Amino acid sequence: MNARIILVLIGLGVGAMEAQVPADPLSFTFDKHYGQVEVGGHFAGAEFHGSRPLPARISFYYPVANSIDLSTDYWKRGVSQPMVLGVRRDNGKKEWLGKDAWTYVLSPHKALFTKADRGLEYRISYEFCLEQPAMVQKCVIRNLSRKTVSMEVYAHLALSLRTCQSYARKDSAWTEYDSAHYAVVANYDDADADKASIFVENVGAVPTSWTSSAQNLAVADSGTSNWLTSSGLGFRLLPRGKKGPAVAAFVYRKNILPGDSLSIIQVIGSCRREERSVTISTLAREWSTEVSSYDRFVREGAQGLATFTTGDPSLDRSAVWARGLLRSNKHYLDGKVVPMPCPAEYNFFFTHDLLLTDLGAVNFDLPRVKSDLLYVASLAKDDIIPHAYYWRDDGYKTEFCTPENWNNLWFIITSARYLRHSGDVATGKTLYPLITKSLTEILTNQRSDTLMYAFRPDWWDIGHRDGPRSYITILTIRALRDYLYTSTALDRRSATLPAYEKLADAMQRSLGHKLWDGALQYLVNYNDSLKDRHIYMGSLLAPVYGVLEPGKAAALLATATKELVRPPVGVMVVAPPDFHIDSVRTFFKFLGNEAGDPYLYANGGIWPHANAFYALALNAVGRTDDALGFVKGSMTLDGVAESPNGLPAMYEYRMSDSTSPAFGTIDKPSFMWAAGFYMNVLYALSGFQDNEWNLSFSGTMPAALGPVRCSYAFGELHDVSIGGTGGTLRSLTNGADELGSLVLPRSAMNNLPMKVEYGAPARPYLESVNAIVESVVPATGPTGMEIVLSSFQGHRIEMHLIAPAVPRRIRVDGRDVAVPPRSAGPGESNRVQLVFAGSDAPQHVVIEF
Repeated sequence: MNARIILVLIGLGVGAMEAQVPADPLSFTFDKHYGQVEVGGHFAGAEFHGSRPLPARISFYYPVANSIDLSTDYWKRGVSQPMVLGVRRDNGKKEWLGKDAWTYVLSPHKALFTKADRGLEYRISYEFCLEQPAMVQKCVIRNLSRKTVSMEVYAHLALSLRTCQSYARKDSAWTEYDSAHYAVVANYDDADADKASIFVENVGAVPTSWTSSAQNLAVADSGTSNWLTSSGLGFRLLPRGKKGPAVAAFVYRKNILPGDSLSIIQVIGSCRREERSVTISTLAREWSTEVSSYDRFVREGAQGLATFTTGDPSLDRSAVWARGLLRSNKHYLDGKVVPMPCPAEYNFFFTHDLLLTDLGAVNFDLPRVKSDLLYVASLAKDDIIPHAYYWRDDGYKTEFCTPENWNNLWFIITSARYLRHSGDVATGKTLYPLITKSLTEILTNQRSDTLMYAFRPDWWDIGHRDGPRSYITILTIRALRDYLYTSTALDRRSATLPAYEKLADAMQRSLGHKLWDGALQYLVNYNDSLKDRHIYMGSLLAPVYGVLEPGKAAALLATATKELVRPPVGVMVVAPPDFHIDSVRTFFKFLGNEAGDPYLYANGGIWPHANAFYALALNAVGRTDDALGFVKGSMTLDGVAESPNGLPAMYEYRMSDSTSPAFGTIDKPSFMWAAGFYMNVLYALSGFQDNEWNLSFSGTMPAALGPVRCSYAFGELHDVSIGGTGGTLRSLTNGADELGSLVLPRSAMNNLPMKVEYGAPARPYLESVNAIVESVVPATGPTGMEIVLSSFQGHRIEMHLIAPAVPRRIRVDGRDVAVPPRSAGPGESNRVQLVFAGSDAPQHVVIEF
């Protein structure tokens, strides 16, 4: 497989900024002239800074993850200028083009930059290929005047490479020129770059001159060369015996008639040396078809495979955009195309990013999540899952999860969620040994106080100070309960399950007792025996997973709102942001400035999962309208774009200092798990619930949220419509069948449409239960029901029913149980609570009214 980028400067229409509800939801026009852009495909990506139309970085993923990046400071990546354009009109002064900010039209997988100047219109777009990895840039320079304009255009790309991970700069190449395709090729003999060949091929306007010698042209990292003063490029090659810094530089000339254009199309690629001739000739024929195919591929994932509509333009448009990002943020890695964090940065695989993303994707894309989990399993060793996988120096490297790594927990949680949605027992059994190993590994960090200990302060993989942690304890409680479900669903019951259930309950009690700080009104951490007075966003998961009593959950949210929320931008990951202070840095044993400057990155930056955890926590405690307002302002594409220093972005992090002119500045604006978390939150706000044992619906939805219609994965993909008002269920049908339950029984794992209507109950229904619901069927008549459950011996089952009247009789496996007294007043629905012991065999609960 060949990796290459196609550069095309094409003219696509630019809509008015005020029309932010376009016919194409995958097109967003932005004219504020600041900020980053990142777009890419499976085999290459490009990163732009300052709204400039020329990339600061081009990343290749084939044959290995090399990149073109001239920066020397990660925090100042925008200074890199490897690609340069220059123009000269009517034999006048030569000048650089594209060093200022332009308006752009952005999609998850492509970008178009536009500018008009003195009767000329410039349009530069970037697109990517599907099978032949490529990026396309078409600089149509269009003459809008009434007279012919004589144009000279200069273009160069510095062909210095950076290797993956070690980031070594490679400036010694030997070059070739393919005269049939007007292509400059730079060949590297470096093993840590996998001896890649980089090429720039012209498939549009034919250049009148070229050179491959960066030294001869005086190419500078700052984005200049001696083209401004030279009379020609010199047609120079670098022989194999005299290697040096390479460049692909070209000059184009044309007299442009009124209304006519000069169109420059370059193909930039990376491939193995023995593939370069075939690659270049293939792209000369197929680049246009390939970019169209990639566009269709992304649009199919964004608009064709699933839908989500609420009637709110900002929510609905963002759902399409998020699905587009999930489709496009995948890269080639060691023979496979796998999920990656963003288009051009982080050219290595992180298990964490995949798992958090799939918490949202599992609602509508089961094939993706299955493939992702099996990919993680394929990288495991001795059933220990990977933390990261990447190329470095002389081969592919795997970092495996250590026992305290939170990936162990997220793997259990995401796998269980996939199993609840899919019913895919075969995949579950494949994953089960890894799930079990992940649990036993993480539990080595449980101490006698039944809390979980870790070296990391909260959710980030930095720091080395041991102590009990709220975040890891919360996740472990959920993971233990998910393990109980998974073991039951896969028929892997054992004597350890009751013990694990007791441990989860004990951890929950200790969490609320030992890590709750009454003064801060928050769940805190300890370092050794010293209380950590930082407010960490990880504690927000306590209300999300229901492991904190309601009063404390409400108080925790109040504290988070005061200490972490920075309207309208979002939620800080920690406060105060003091990880840069020498004494704090020394205490936590941070390495240098790895946490970042104050209000940035892990030192108080605003991250997408912090926003998602906050919104999900608001939703979980019943503050659904507040949750919806927060999501619209801080998580939708339009909300983010209209916020301080905002962009049309689903980002990695934002600057959180509300007193600074840089407040809200975005880094890495096309981030995979931001898209996944948006979908996760959107489904939750619409009443879809993921419990430890089942999937269900909730009648507690935001008042401002209109009728919902969406795709929802339960066995297969269902078309679900949700309407009505109130907190109780009037009707839930699967096809023509009334389910009589807010909890989805496994008997409904089909592809029939579902219709949910809230309102006054028309009949008794199952509201909740902590056991797998196999089926809910009529039993003794139209006012009775039979519920079949699965759990395990020793499990304590708690079931809630909503019914117009007190049941006349209740039987569990043929045995009568006490009927609870009436819990409602006259004319109100009655809530019936049943508590009984679970069993290894399916249990039949019959209720008669």
